[in-house]
Amino acid sequence: MFVLKATRMAKTKKWYTQPFVEEVIYFCALFALIMLPELMKSISQTDFIKTFLFFAIVYGQALFHRYFIFALFLSKHYLLYGIAAILFTLLGAGVLLTADYLWIDPTYYLTDEDTLLDHYVSHLALCVISTFAILSIFLVRKYSHEVQKRNEAQLMLSEIQIKYLHAQLNPHFFFNMFNNLYGVSLTDPARTPDLILKLSNLMRYQLENSKKDTVTLEEELNFISNYIAIEKERVGKRCTISYSIEDSHELAIQYHIAPLLLITLVENAFKHSLTIKQPWFVSIRVTIEPKLIRLQITNSLADQLLQNNSTGIGLSNIRQRLELLYNKRFTLETTKNETSYTTTLVIHLK
Repeated sequence: MFVLKATRMAKTKKWYTQPFVEEVIYFCALFALIMLPELMKSISQTDFIKTFLFFAIVYGQALFHRYFIFALFLSKHYLLYGIAAILFTLLGAGVLLTADYLWIDPTYYLTDEDTLLDHYVSHLALCVISTFAILSIFLVRKYSHEVQKRNEAQLMLSEIQIKYLHAQLNPHFFFNMFNNLYGVSLTDPARTPDLILKLSNLMRYQLENSKKDTVTLEEELNFISNYIAIEKERVGKRCTISYSIEDSHELAIQYHIAPLLLITLVENAFKHSLTIKQPWFVSIRVTIEPKLIRLQITNSLADQLLQNNSTGIGLSNIRQRLELLYNKRFTLETTKNETSYTTTLVIHLK
């Protein structure tokens, strides 16, 4: 799937980012920049063509150096590159002077008092300067493309990791839910059909939304409400459960969040709170503010003998997903005292 996506991205690459098109754009931009003072004057068509041909040769020898000679430097053949660069630059200056003297503007050399050696030195300096300028542009472009590739690779890797964590989370969630259903079927079989129906609603939400990048906060909180309803059926009056949502600005329908992100913390609260020595309770409080959601869960501490074996997959997944999805825009803190365990998650939403 990700290979297909990468291929699709390559196919939809903008036409103006193709190497040939970029080269033409740079050539035209540099030529326009050089010709700007002349274009502000009234010049003949012949002078324009002469200047264009002269610039094309200068640019062409610099381009040849970049694509063929500079490759030796990139492959770490430094001595060979130095020799080739010197010889090619001397040859390029000779070709430029010959074309200028015999073809582009021969009349200039008939009236000028400088010797051909003086002209050769000036053409040589021009070739060196143009080569350095083109190489500088090339290196800047190369660095920019490398940074872009690394960013695309990082985004692809992050998406792969998120999908992998999500794939782990789904069976983990249903593993816990079927355990709950099994427990109810043993203690109160009459309630099993109703729980199966509610569980099917949760599964439907999973199937319809698990592949989405985001869902509305309202959808995610309704999913949690259905989960808590099943837990209430399972534990009955043995556990005091409270679930409150503070949304004075009615933002739940406006903001979006990654699906199945909060449910792991809610699951853990029920799973690790069972106690008979002290009051068994789970308190879940959601506060939605502009660009922020806060989830605070406080639950009783499980008795040592009643603690469930945990694989740690759920909490590990949510930490990794938060880091991948929200990076530095979240805080996840836990506190513990003699009777309770509190988890506070704050996500800054865009």
